Amino acid sequence: MKQIVNWVKDYKWFLAIFLLGAAIRLFLIHIVPPGLNQDEASIGYDAYAVLHYGIDRNGYYNPIHFIAWGSGQNALYAYLSMPFIYLFGLTPLSVRAVSIIFGIIGLLVFYLLFTRIHHNKLFALLGMFLLAISPWHIMMSRWALESNLFPSLVLIGVLLLYTSFEKNKWFPAACFVFALSLYAYGTSYFFVPVFLIIAVGYALFFKRLKIKQLILGIAVFIVTSTPILLFVLINRLKLASIDLGLFTIPRLTGTPRFDQVSSVFSGNMLQQGIENFKKFIVMFLKQDDGLIWNSLPPYGFLYIFCIPLLLIGLGKAVYSLKDRRWNHEFVMLAWFISAIAMAFITDVNINRINIIYIPSIYFVATGVWVLRKKFAATFIPIVAAFAICFVGFTNDYFTKFPDKVSSAFFESLGDALQYATNETDGKIAVTNTVNMPYIFALFYEKTDPKVFQDTVQYVNPDSPFQSVSSFGRYYFTDERENDQQISAFVIPNSKISQYQGGEFKLETFKHYSVAVRHANSDETAELNASELNIIKDSSFESEDGAWHFTGNSGIGTNRPVTGSNLAYLDIGNENIISQQLTVEQERTYTFSAFVSAGGDGGKIGIKVGNTVLAEMNIPYEYDYLSLSQEVTLSANEPIEVYVIGGNGWVNVDDISLTLMK
Repeated sequence: MKQIVNWVKDYKWFLAIFLLGAAIRLFLIHIVPPGLNQDEASIGYDAYAVLHYGIDRNGYYNPIHFIAWGSGQNALYAYLSMPFIYLFGLTPLSVRAVSIIFGIIGLLVFYLLFTRIHHNKLFALLGMFLLAISPWHIMMSRWALESNLFPSLVLIGVLLLYTSFEKNKWFPAACFVFALSLYAYGTSYFFVPVFLIIAVGYALFFKRLKIKQLILGIAVFIVTSTPILLFVLINRLKLASIDLGLFTIPRLTGTPRFDQVSSVFSGNMLQQGIENFKKFIVMFLKQDDGLIWNSLPPYGFLYIFCIPLLLIGLGKAVYSLKDRRWNHEFVMLAWFISAIAMAFITDVNINRINIIYIPSIYFVATGVWVLRKKFAATFIPIVAAFAICFVGFTNDYFTKFPDKVSSAFFESLGDALQYATNETDGKIAVTNTVNMPYIFALFYEKTDPKVFQDTVQYVNPDSPFQSVSSFGRYYFTDERENDQQISAFVIPNSKISQYQGGEFKLETFKHYSVAVRHANSDETAELNASELNIIKDSSFESEDGAWHFTGNSGIGTNRPVTGSNLAYLDIGNENIISQQLTVEQERTYTFSAFVSAGGDGGKIGIKVGNTVLAEMNIPYEYDYLSLSQEVTLSANEPIEVYVIGGNGWVNVDDISLTLMK
């Protein structure tokens, strides 16, 4: 026990930083990010299908690369996910477990890498601290994009490479990890060979690697990477798929993804490469690619002020090469240079060029360390500045980010699909406003891939991104022709008014609703009265004076939920819209509306005189949300329905007050 206590005392800062990094990657992981991205659903479902049925959704047995949408999806992440899917079932969290674990392991590996290079624990703590608080690494660790696995594997490979330069027996293990990374993301096909040629060539020049271990490592690399090399050749040369018994190497139905995002195979390679690099420079300096799931402005990959520190660290590493002797930082420099070279051949965004960020963080730490050695007084203020920015990022990530990414991750679609599945055994129509909606139906229903294979109807079967019109009892359409055959509709909330009335029972979630067709006409007739909206001109389509507008409020046409109009309120609680009315029955009613806002603070409610009977806060959300609340009203008592402006513009449409069923 005493030894444990002494170890904790000796490594208290290591434990504090590691636990901080682990905590920020685990906190509220079940709800942030909300919902599920289509690529997560794809990798998760195919992992589930291969685990339980031996084939992916395209019918291939243990494929070394998934066909997925048609242009391919790397399979390593899926195979690593299988133990978690087996233990916990197919859920967003079980699919994200691999990212979480590799994100946390990466903190430890980064610390060990610093100790290998510099043999300085304080420097290593600084490096681990910067990776622990990196917005890019935190966000990457919390969702299941398969490319996010690539930098983590390369980090492990680089640590093993450094270890092998001291103990050559580790070189085959390093080669195995680098070969394995070829199954993680398509950009590895360029990066890994370029990096290894530079790094291993440097080690050979300084006689840090024996020929015997070099040959053994190359053999391990070739054996491990041969299947993925065959995959590339098959799809470049348009050959037939190969069944090797234990696994298959598939021919994709469309142009391979590694062709689509690369300029290597284009006719104007030089010109396209220059354009790619210009785009990369802008993105790298801004630390933002415009994709909210990759970067949360204004924080970037390691906060905006890190670029000068990065340049100082790079400058120090380059300058030290003049000594013409073994330089421990050369491998990290080779990593950074190889990633830069990849920017020429790739149409970049943050996840496509994600291999550059770990060496970037390394050189930021080096820049901070150089300043500490030259100007000791700068160290604490710089670290404090990073810590303050981290607090700001953490607050925004857990409070603002979920709303910003909510629609892109199709939050509540899973709830709507599961509700529809449980409510009816009949046919279900799912909105096409979702990106590849069929994959979400497969994911949440856990469909047998053989059933999918037997029943799927593709709109464009030879496309790189195959759209599905139907499979099994699911149809993917927003059209209502011949809809009497459909028992339930999964729709965006913006289309809910098309299904109001006695024909359907409606269940509303955050962004999506389910309209379930009633079983018989008697039930329909009974419900007609209960769904009659008491509010006049609920969609602001007429000019009968039902609504009273105060301040900067009025009727707009820019973005209605239904019809042609909506009501708007500018910033400020002095801007109000209201309607006076009475109800005929003393009953409990459902009060609801669709709202969107450029800031929080707005309110919508019902009051009698100065007594508020029901009130809902209008959140900051660009996409329309459906708000709903129950309220008990007295017969023939004058009530006022009101909407009050807040800290940003407010749009409101389709306000309703109906008897509760």
